[in-house]
Amino acid sequence: MGRRGPGRYNDAAPDQLLPVPEQAERVRLGIIAAEALARVTPWDAREYTVNDEESADEVIGDLFAYAFLLADGRATPGQLTRSAEEMRSTDYPVTLNTVCEVAAADVERVVAMLAACMDAAGHFGCDVPAMLDHARLCAEEMKAEEASEIA
Repeated sequence: MGRRGPGRYNDAAPDQLLPVPEQAERVRLGIIAAEALARVTPWDAREYTVNDEESADEVIGDLFAYAFLLADGRATPGQLTRSAEEMRSTDYPVTLNTVCEVAAADVERVVAMLAACMDAAGHFGCDVPAMLDHARLCAEEMKAEEASEIA
């Protein structure tokens, strides 16, 4: 089955989350994570590569939902998104309040991957806030479907 998006991201990412990698490196890591996730999904092989706005929107959008599901029960999509925005911030001084919250929940690597994917999506011209909103709704729907199947 291969390594999923977070596994491939972790393989390529630096051991230390801080200092946060520069934007160009986050874009590269986001593409790695998204393409790794695409390879383990039942898509057409031509759709494994993120190389334009349409492919980024589809593949990275799915990874956003997957990230929200990975952290389910430990951090909310809002916490993850705010933490990722903190990691991406260029404001000085950078405050990492929500990053500390998610670190306590042991999902800081998910946040780092989310930040990288947000940068990658932005690099291709995607509407990142809309993608995150859509991913949150998709994650909620998938959770609800899974809960109804178990019941």
